[in-house]
Amino acid sequence: MPDRKSLSRDRLTPRRMPLSGRVMALWLMAFPCLSSWAQDVVVVRSKDTRAVATRKGEVLDYTGESLTLRLLSGRTQRIESNRVLSLETKRTESHQLAARLFQQGKYEAALQNYRLAEREEKRSWMLREIFAKEVQCFQNKGDMVAAAQRFLLILGSDPTARCFDVIPLMWIVPRNLAAVEEQSARQWLRGATVAERLIGASWMIATAQRSQAINNLESLAADQDLRIGFLAESQLWRIKLVTVSADEVVAWRQRIQRMPEELRAGPCFLLGKGLARQERFLDASLELLRIPILHTHLQTLVPEALLSAAQCLELAGQQQEAELVYREVLDLPESLPAASAAQKRLQRVRQDRER
Repeated sequence: MPDRKSLSRDRLTPRRMPLSGRVMALWLMAFPCLSSWAQDVVVVRSKDTRAVATRKGEVLDYTGESLTLRLLSGRTQRIESNRVLSLETKRTESHQLAARLFQQGKYEAALQNYRLAEREEKRSWMLREIFAKEVQCFQNKGDMVAAAQRFLLILGSDPTARCFDVIPLMWIVPRNLAAVEEQSARQWLRGATVAERLIGASWMIATAQRSQAINNLESLAADQDLRIGFLAESQLWRIKLVTVSADEVVAWRQRIQRMPEELRAGPCFLLGKGLARQERFLDASLELLRIPILHTHLQTLVPEALLSAAQCLELAGQQQEAELVYREVLDLPESLPAASAAQKRLQRVRQDRER
């Protein structure tokens, strides 16, 4: 029988755990850490079939070319971005609040929370996503210079970035540039990157530097980056709207069909305007309505697209449909110029119907 001293010593001194037990304990200690980062769920389309697979792990990077995923096994897998169907990941509370405010059209408040989320976020690929939303906030607030600066910052991190759907180009009837906008555009027109020159040319095409802007666009239309090429070519359509021919409109439609869906909003707007010039008002309205349906996040373009679509429906004799679309414009913020114009047109449509 053991004496009191040995019994007391046995209780106070931990026994050495068998190797297998120590390995199991180490795994259990590490498991919460693994579960904390292994929250990303990626749904992927297979290369050769229509089959869909789900991958779980930690997204290490996500560029315009590929997504890099560290699987639960520790192995790293690279997936082409065009095969990624969806991605579920953790976002901070500030990020989630910003997204809700953005959906409500509260762009200033959304921007403030995106800026907070930006400071909280450590993942570079997620920072690019936040910056892209900030680009939209700035555009929707009317701060085009800040929007362009943010956009170019994203491309500085990833030249292949998946954000060209929010590039701040001019598509609607040009307005006079503010002094700070013209100064920035002049600098970008001589910029070191093709994205800078594209933005600068787009902004300066209706100014005294029109010739230089057009020369830049013609050069950029042949760029090896197809996103730049498609958008530069489409920007040149702006100067042809007044005299566009039926054959040119057909060619525009064919070019748009070759573009990635995320680049089509601006070109579709110009196509709709071109069809209206040909007095093909129903066709024009259909093209213009693609924008609020498929590109709802582009609030700099959606109001004008709705207004133009309603006017085309009115000219096509579709008074009831025109009235419905005018009402859609009135659901947008009252401060927008399109809202005031829609209100006047709606009153006229109602007066005509009452006669």
